[in-house]
Amino acid sequence: MKVLYCLNMRTWSPGIFTVVFFLFAGIGMFGQQVSGYVRDADNREPVPFASVWIKGTLQGMLTDEDGRFNLPVSGGDTVVVSSVGYLPKEVPISRGRNNELAVYLTNNVTEIGEVTVRPDVPLARQIFDKIQENKRANIAQIRGVSDYRALANTSVFMAIDTASRVSRLSGNIKEITVESDNERIRFTPVYLAEEASLDEQVIHTKKESIFPRIVPFIETYILNNTMVDLDFYRDQIFVLDRGFISPLNSSAMLYYNFYFNDSIFVDDQLYLNLSFVPRNRYNPLFTGNFTVEAGSYALTEIEAHISCEANLNFVNGFSGFVTYRRLPDGSMFFDEQETRMNMSLTINRDSVAKYTSERVDVVSSGNWLINKHTKYSKSDRLDDIRVQDWSRQPEFNSRRIDEENYYRVGQIREMNLVKGIDAVGGVALTGFFNVGKLDVGPVFDIYSSNLIEGHRFSVPLRTSEKVSENFSVGGFLGYGTKSEEFKYGGNFVWQPGDTDRFLFRFSYANDYLLISNEKYLKYIKNNPNNRGTGNFIAIMTQRERNPYLKEVENFDMHFEFNADNDMHLEVSPYYHSTTATPFVRFTSEGADHENYRNYGMLMNFRIPFGQHYDKFFFDRIYYVNPIPVINLSMDLGQVHIPGDGGQGLYTHFHGSIQGRINMGQIFMNYLFNAGYLFGDAPYELLNQPVGSMSLGFSRDRYNLLHHASFAHNAYTNTHVHFNGGGIILNRIPLIRDLKLREIVSIKSHYGTLNSSYKGVFDLPEYFSRDFTKPYAEIGFGVTNVFKFLRLEYVRQLGGTYRGRDYIDTSGFRMRAEMSF
Repeated sequence: MKVLYCLNMRTWSPGIFTVVFFLFAGIGMFGQQVSGYVRDADNREPVPFASVWIKGTLQGMLTDEDGRFNLPVSGGDTVVVSSVGYLPKEVPISRGRNNELAVYLTNNVTEIGEVTVRPDVPLARQIFDKIQENKRANIAQIRGVSDYRALANTSVFMAIDTASRVSRLSGNIKEITVESDNERIRFTPVYLAEEASLDEQVIHTKKESIFPRIVPFIETYILNNTMVDLDFYRDQIFVLDRGFISPLNSSAMLYYNFYFNDSIFVDDQLYLNLSFVPRNRYNPLFTGNFTVEAGSYALTEIEAHISCEANLNFVNGFSGFVTYRRLPDGSMFFDEQETRMNMSLTINRDSVAKYTSERVDVVSSGNWLINKHTKYSKSDRLDDIRVQDWSRQPEFNSRRIDEENYYRVGQIREMNLVKGIDAVGGVALTGFFNVGKLDVGPVFDIYSSNLIEGHRFSVPLRTSEKVSENFSVGGFLGYGTKSEEFKYGGNFVWQPGDTDRFLFRFSYANDYLLISNEKYLKYIKNNPNNRGTGNFIAIMTQRERNPYLKEVENFDMHFEFNADNDMHLEVSPYYHSTTATPFVRFTSEGADHENYRNYGMLMNFRIPFGQHYDKFFFDRIYYVNPIPVINLSMDLGQVHIPGDGGQGLYTHFHGSIQGRINMGQIFMNYLFNAGYLFGDAPYELLNQPVGSMSLGFSRDRYNLLHHASFAHNAYTNTHVHFNGGGIILNRIPLIRDLKLREIVSIKSHYGTLNSSYKGVFDLPEYFSRDFTKPYAEIGFGVTNVFKFLRLEYVRQLGGTYRGRDYIDTSGFRMRAEMSF
């Protein structure tokens, strides 16, 4: 029988499981050797690939093609010989015996419960069916275990070529790196973490990184997406933004081919081993093998790899290994889990010529080697031991992180190059560049351009966490080359307690603001750009400066409360004084008003449903994932016009939901929002869908609209994009080597201006009044260009607004983006 083990179609002998099993067991020190042969008792023919081992141990081997073996033993041992289709046989070994051993096996048709031994593939199917029959009971056993302890060690090491220039930046590269089997490659620690938990509650954490400001990126984008819980009893394992069908899924036969490998007796218990490989090698699926216990058909161990043909961006290899064991009460539970990944952030060629199981160990300079090992224990003895000392106990100390590596992290963190990389990486995550006790940012405020100010340069600053973790004082000073005037502002944040349960903020500014500024975007976007350009590509490629700005002097206060369940309430009273500019006039019944004032209160209630978030200083950042985040807002205020007195009240309700839907290889990101404004309100409060008029692609704005297009008081906006995960491009020769991903985006706006809105001022002529049907645009493109770039062709959907002077018909757009 041949066993198809990896996707490059190379075959292995039928005893591959036994070989791997015994290799992990190690080689002991024995005083004598016993050699011999195994033959069929009926026809005296050799029995090849029979399992030969020492009873009560995992020390053993396979017979060769002639049925011969040579095994180190000690006097008093018992040698056990077994093979599929034969009765096992035990042979005692006396001390000093070195003569050849002849073992004759008797044929036997073995019944495994209700399974009859038949040709290999049907047997694999029957074993799979028995696994499904017992799956619910086995899951219940695992879920029913409580009061267990777990210790997880996570490490990220980067490979360094000792002959490269990087290695010369340190005085002694050997002091801050770890040696490897390759004399030229050494490893430097990037991130180390130890986490102890009781049941699923974390009770102790220790972590260090050479990039302290990039730790959230490492944890959220890399570790949380790769070092996942490998519970193969689930229907899907979500790795790298993709849902991988588990080989134990009830419909796994539709996706995998299964092959029966071998059987083995350990302490009179029979174990069965099966291999699995994808039916379609280009689908994102696992390849590997697993062992089940005959009778209960419970998993005892499983090894799974992501094949090279899955063609994941940044990933040179991924593997997972899980073992289970029986507890004293007879229930089955996790023993240990290990997840490993070889990751490359540079454009290097993947090791596609290697076996799937070997790819994770093929290392080049610059690769990141990521490993997470979790050990489980039910030992009550640990209750009397400090959690910080668990790693030194026999239950856990087999895989503890060397303390020297923590020392190396501290040494590397002080290197100037590392500090620079950390600071730049922090900008991408937080929008702020740290320079010791000061943070410079938001970086989008440093430079922008508009038709009123011309080139706008600003110096935005705030005190960093190095000054205080409980408060920050900041502000900005900006200058416009065309307006030749300075603009300025200040802000203050205070956290009165040790946690961010309560936060108080105050800000003042005298500045120019876009009339289309989306004030609710700050609740859902990680790093909102209040200057309207969307991203750095948009800043550099803007073809027309935005003239529609108003001059505003504003006082804002924010009172924030974070509940134990992570729900967030923000109450923000405000006072704004707004002045007209050459392109933004405030006209009512033919009379121009130079300025007006409005005051009110903005409230926002966020429901994150327990989604993971990163905390940057005082801000909680939520990312797009399958757990949605809902924001519900209400703005209640009043306008006061000099000479006309106060107007009636206005009320603005707004809601949004953001999340992701995983569909196996494909996923969809979505953002929906809707709102309703009524009462006496200025037109700036109307919903205004806009674009940046640049080559920059915007995820949460539009890409073909101009600076002013529609203005509605009742509205909905939809922003959706699909990532195909290589479902088409992975199947095209040569193209697949680029690891591109298909992108389809859809954006739409629908709104109206009804009688419940009482405009305090006349709506300017540059807003379209002929909105009759929903506006929509669709984009087709690819991402992962040079690993980090997304290119897209965007076009109006339908012909309703084609040819209008406030909308482009089509165009190419791009943005920096990471996607596995």
